Amino acid sequence: MASPVQTKPGWITRLYRGVTHLHSGIPYHLSRSGWTFPTWHYFFEVTRRCNLRCKMCQYIDWLETVPTRVQADGELTTDEWLNVIDQTNRFSLITFTGGEVFVRKDFMRIFEHACSKRRVHFISNATMLTDERAKRCAELAPNRFGGKGFNFAGVSIDGTREIHDTIRAQRGAYDKSMNGIRALAQYRKESGKRAPLIHINTVIQSENLDCLRELPAIMAEAGADVLNLLTEMRSHDIPNLGQVDPGTFTRSDFTIPTITRAKLDESLRATLEQAARAGIEVRLPRMPYEELLNHYDAGYDLADFECRSIWTNLYVGSKGGVYPCFIYKVGNVREQSLKEIWNSPKLRDFRRRRREGGFAVCRGCCELEHSGKKCHSREIAPAPEAEAAIK
Repeated sequence: MASPVQTKPGWITRLYRGVTHLHSGIPYHLSRSGWTFPTWHYFFEVTRRCNLRCKMCQYIDWLETVPTRVQADGELTTDEWLNVIDQTNRFSLITFTGGEVFVRKDFMRIFEHACSKRRVHFISNATMLTDERAKRCAELAPNRFGGKGFNFAGVSIDGTREIHDTIRAQRGAYDKSMNGIRALAQYRKESGKRAPLIHINTVIQSENLDCLRELPAIMAEAGADVLNLLTEMRSHDIPNLGQVDPGTFTRSDFTIPTITRAKLDESLRATLEQAARAGIEVRLPRMPYEELLNHYDAGYDLADFECRSIWTNLYVGSKGGVYPCFIYKVGNVREQSLKEIWNSPKLRDFRRRRREGGFAVCRGCCELEHSGKKCHSREIAPAPEAEAAIK
C-alpha cells in the first residue's frame, strides 16, 4: 500500500489560511444570526469576456453563443468599478478575475486605483500581459510584501505546450502565457522586490494528467513560485445557477468529472516529487489526499467539509451582481452598497443554512475545507419559500 501523501504549505499559504480562520472563527462558531465581521477578501469579476475558449470554463457556453459585440453590454463602467473599490475595507485583499481581465481596455486604470488603496491580486491567462504591462505591474508591487499594491499574480497554465493549447482552444496560447510570466518575473527581479508572488493555477483533468509532473520544472524556469492544483467541477453547467435557491439542485443535476484513482494517484505523487526537486511549492485542495482522490472517483461526503469563505469573502460580478459565492446572488452594487449587502438578512440566512450542511452544488469548490470531523449530517434542502415555489 502506498504511503500517505503529506505536503506542507508555504508561509504565504499558511498566513492566508490563518488570517481567514482567525477572521471567521468567532462568528462562524458563535453567531446564530449569520452575522460576521467586515469582508476581508473581495473578488471582482471585471468581465466575463475572454480571448480564449477553455473547455472547463464556467462561461464557455455563454462565450460561444453570445455575439462578441454584445458581450460587454451591462458591464460596470470604469467609474462604477472605482467606486466599488473605494467601498472596500482598509485592510482587505482584492482579487481581480474574469473572463480575462486584460480584455477590458480600462483594466490597468482600475488595477492601479486598487493598488493605491489595498493589497491586490489578479488572475489572468497572461496572453495579453505585454512587456509594458508586466513592467508597470512590477512597479505597482509594494516594497515590503503585504503592503498596499500588487502582491499576487495568478496565471492559468493547464499543461505542456500542446496540451495547454488544446485545452485552451488556441494555438500559441501557451507561448504567450509563458512570455507574460517570464516578463513579470524578470521585472520583479530587477526591482529587487519579493512581490508579486506568482502562482500557477492548474485544473486537474483527464486531459493533462500525463503531463502534470512536467509543470514544476517549467514553472521554476519561468520564475513562478507556486503550483496551485485545483479540482475540476461542473456544477456551473446548471442553468440559472446563482439566480435561484441552491438548495433546489441535487447531485444528479450535474456531472462530476472522473479519473481512474490509481492513475490520478500516480500522477499527483510524481508531480509532488518533481516539485520538491524544482523547489516549487504545490498547493493541493484543502482536504486530505485520499479525499482528493475520492473527488474524481466515488465522490466525497460533504458532511466532512465546511465553508468559511462566505464569512470572509464577497464576489462582485461583471454586471454588479453580488454573491457570497457564485451559487447564490444576494444583491447588486448598482442598488446597494457593499456594506449594506454584507450582513443583509438574505446573506445572513445563506450563511446559517450553509453552516448546517452542504449544498449539492458545492462539490468540487476550491473554497471547501475539510473539517476533520463529521460536522454536518445532510445536504441542504431548499428554503421553505423555494420549496413552495417548486410545488
